Amino acid sequence: MLSNRKNIRLPHYDYSQNGMYFITICTKYKRHLFGAIRNSAMHLNSLGNLIALQLAAVSDYYNNIQIVHSIIMPNHIHFILSIETNNNAIRLGRIINRFKGMATSKAKMSLWQRGYFEHVIRDEKELLAIMEYIENNPARWELRHL
Repeated sequence: MLSNRKNIRLPHYDYSQNGMYFITICTKYKRHLFGAIRNSAMHLNSLGNLIALQLAAVSDYYNNIQIVHSIIMPNHIHFILSIETNNNAIRLGRIINRFKGMATSKAKMSLWQRGYFEHVIRDEKELLAIMEYIENNPARWELRHL
């Protein structure tokens, strides 16, 4: 039986246009694969370090694409992606799928749940709030998992 998946994309929005996007990608079955939170800080294991390297490599694959801020958590990652291209030829979904595929290939195991969550960052106030959310994510996690 196929599940009815809710479309979270903005209707009529061009996801190849320049801008900043807040991305969340969860592990398959929400497994804790990338490390542990201790003393309000994320401590990456070897797989978490591999994910960090793959995330950093996103900018190597695409010109004018930058990871502005990120956090790798035990069972998900958050990052802010900036697209600044001259021709709007690269779609957000393609960037995310390449990252997920490369990380899966390097890890030699299935890592990710289907899809991802994204939010179009509309202004500087929102950007700063999301950056603060990313920074405080390990402390919030620790409080919820005591």
